[in-house]
Amino acid sequence: MGHKRKRGLPKRKKRLIRASVGGIILVGVLLFISIFYTTNVQVEGNERYTEDEIKRMVMKEPFSWNTFLMSRFKRHIAYNNQTFIDSVDVEYQNHNSIIIHVNERYPIGYVEYEGKNCYFDKNGVVLQTMLKEEVEQETSDNYREYADVPLITGLVSDKAEEGAKLKVKDSRIFDSILELMRMFDKYGVRPDSVELSEHDEFTLHYGNVRIALGKDEKLEDKMTRAAAILPKILNESGTLHLEDYTNDTHNIIFDKD
Repeated sequence: MGHKRKRGLPKRKKRLIRASVGGIILVGVLLFISIFYTTNVQVEGNERYTEDEIKRMVMKEPFSWNTFLMSRFKRHIAYNNQTFIDSVDVEYQNHNSIIIHVNERYPIGYVEYEGKNCYFDKNGVVLQTMLKEEVEQETSDNYREYADVPLITGLVSDKAEEGAKLKVKDSRIFDSILELMRMFDKYGVRPDSVELSEHDEFTLHYGNVRIALGKDEKLEDKMTRAAAILPKILNESGTLHLEDYTNDTHNIIFDKD
C-alpha cells in the first residue's frame, strides 16, 4: 500500500511568507532607528573644549546616531590622544537625547624647564607650557587658571614637552603628588611650592615656613596636623618637622631659622 506524498506550501505562498517576515523585520528596524534617533545632545563638565567641539568628537563614534545603542555599547569612551580630555561618559536621557559627561585632565603641579612652566596631570603628562616671564608678568591667557597650581622642585626629567610624559625614575611619585593635591584642597592649604628630595621626601613651602613631610607615609595624618598648626606659624620662619610623625607622636618640633 503506497504512502501519500505530503504536499508542501506552494512556492508562491512561501515567497509571500518570506516577504512578509522581511517586511516586518524592516519595519521593526526602521522603527528602532526612528524612535532612538539621536537629535538632542547635552554636554556637561567641559571647560577647555567648547560644547560643539565635544559633540563633533563624540558623534564620530560608532552608534552615535542611536541613543539606545550609544548608551549601551559606548557608555564610556577613553581619549588617550586628547591633551585635556581623559574620557567621556554617555548617559541615556530619553529616546532622542543623551548627555555627555566630560572628564577633563587638569594640572596637579608644574616643573620649570628651559624658561617655561610645564604643567602636568596625574599621569605626569605635560598638558601645557607657558613662558615663565609671561606667568610672572601675568600676561598669559591661562595665568589665572593655573595660578594656584604649585611648583614641584626636584622632579627630574630630561625633557618636558606638551603631550609627552615626564620621564622620572618612579612614576608612582605622581600618585603621591595627586594625593597631596587632594589634601591641599581638603584643608585649604595649597603651598607656594613642593620640594622633592632625591630620596623622594616631600617638603612644603609656605613663604618662609617649611613643612617637612618626609616620605609618602601617613600623609593624611601628617597633613591633618600641618593644617592645624600652619596658621599659628605662618608669620614665622623655620621648619615644621613631621618626617617621623606617627599616631603616638605628641610633640611636634618647629625649628625657627
